[in-house]
Amino acid sequence: MPVATYYNNPDVRLEEMPVSQVGPGELPVKMIASGICGSDVMEW
Repeated sequence: MPVATYYNNPDVRLEEMPVSQVGPGELPVKMIASGICGSDVMEW
């Protein structure tokens, strides 16, 4: 599964990671979108 991994400001990498196995009492969740907090913009 492709994931974007943040290491530091100029270093965000698209990497391949295995899909985690779902355990007892857990549910898989599909992320469709995410956002960034306005205060985090100052980091960039």
